[in-house]
Amino acid sequence: MAEPSAPQLPPPSYDDVLFEQHLAHTDPGHSVETESAPLISTDNNHRQNARDANTLSSQEFFAQLQYKRTAKGYSSSDAWLNTSTEALRRFINECNNDKPRVSIEVIGSHTYQKPVETFRTDENGRQQRYTTTQTEYVTDFKFVLELTPDIYDKGSLYTARANDGQPYDLDKVLEDYVKADNFLKEIQVQKKVIWDYDLVRREITAFIRNTGYPHTVKVSFPMENEKITVRSHNQMAQVWRHPVTSFLCFVTCLCVVGWPVRYLAARRWKNKIMSDFVVLASPKDFVDRNSTFIRNQVSWSYLPQFMPFPTPVHYCGNQTN
Repeated sequence: MAEPSAPQLPPPSYDDVLFEQHLAHTDPGHSVETESAPLISTDNNHRQNARDANTLSSQEFFAQLQYKRTAKGYSSSDAWLNTSTEALRRFINECNNDKPRVSIEVIGSHTYQKPVETFRTDENGRQQRYTTTQTEYVTDFKFVLELTPDIYDKGSLYTARANDGQPYDLDKVLEDYVKADNFLKEIQVQKKVIWDYDLVRREITAFIRNTGYPHTVKVSFPMENEKITVRSHNQMAQVWRHPVTSFLCFVTCLCVVGWPVRYLAARRWKNKIMSDFVVLASPKDFVDRNSTFIRNQVSWSYLPQFMPFPTPVHYCGNQTN
């Protein structure tokens, strides 16, 4: 497989935009992760005379595409990607050069039983006072460590294995997608960050325990920019994927039929293409490097009812918009 060229431009905007050839790319800003109708090409005349996708610069290539980027990743329903295997491969390779963003969220919490008084009226009309308890959840601390700077910039594309144990040929998978007539077809590349997450969780928990913290520690790994999705450019597919259609499908219970149909239409290419990104730091080295920050964030109170303000979230590492 040919090594994808490094992108020559910043990633596209998070917002749905239409890039013309004379527009320059701008740095993406943070966006709220929402689902909206995919962009559909209505004028492909500029592509009929376009050079081969592999000879275009990154800026020229993206300037001829309609696509969007959300917190989930890149997606497009552009006609060029649905009719040209070379363009589809180039789009996947270029988007694969934008590594996933992974953070480590650490929350320390505990519960306590809070006494609650209630009054009830008995059958004789007299009020009776009852004392019960209810469980209160208290967040002692919450902070975020950025793992993204430690992730290698380039991912390794590979395909799943067929029934005979051999991996699918990537070019044949892409060609099969382009040639398919299914108007609900969809192909997706799932980005994965390879790391020993269980070990990281144990290392962070053990470090916090060594500070004397006795309560519950929860470590999670939120990920963004983990998908590359290409969907059919068919006009019926655009209507099918529109949020209004999804809403009407839900309220009329047609989703019982519609959602399985959509799933079956995309299942043919589901989980066939993946991309692995490796973390350059070992779990122990990462925790050791951030030990001072972690120690400074760990705090708790045995009197949570006197905590008047919500627990702030502290960040360590470069923040990515």
